[in-house]
Amino acid sequence: MSSPFTLTIRSLDECPEVAAIVSAWHWNAWGHNEKVGTEQDWLTVVQARAGSDVPFTLVGFVDDEPVGAVSVCWDDLDHRFEDEGPWVSGMVVRSNARNLGIGRSLLTAAERRCHTLGHGQLWLHTSEAKRFYERCGWRLEADKPGIGRDAVLSKQLTSSAES
Repeated sequence: MSSPFTLTIRSLDECPEVAAIVSAWHWNAWGHNEKVGTEQDWLTVVQARAGSDVPFTLVGFVDDEPVGAVSVCWDDLDHRFEDEGPWVSGMVVRSNARNLGIGRSLLTAAERRCHTLGHGQLWLHTSEAKRFYERCGWRLEADKPGIGRDAVLSKQLTSSAES
């Protein structure tokens, strides 16, 4: 991917034809998760997150090609915080589009949309990207120490959704 580039972010409900691409990214990243099941089950989950309210998925495009996506849903895999939500779930950026600010842009867009929808706080859990989210202004809520352990983070949403 060449620089500079223009990133366009669209809601999955505006471009449902890319649901299979987003689902394949999810399957490749988290297909081992027995809670979702088969690759077809992942597609069903992604398609169910193509809404204008929570749940929703935002997809980033460069030159009309999808390069990343982020979903927001009401619950995610961490049951220690089951009364909290909504949750960022399934943020993924295509490998050749990483380290270009696309993930941060998608996250900021999800934060803004949640704030616009009236949510004051957003949650997520991650086993690999805790430092990324902390650099984006997220606060650590709980951590399971050790390699590959989940961290739960949250962010208070403001009108500017600053990162």
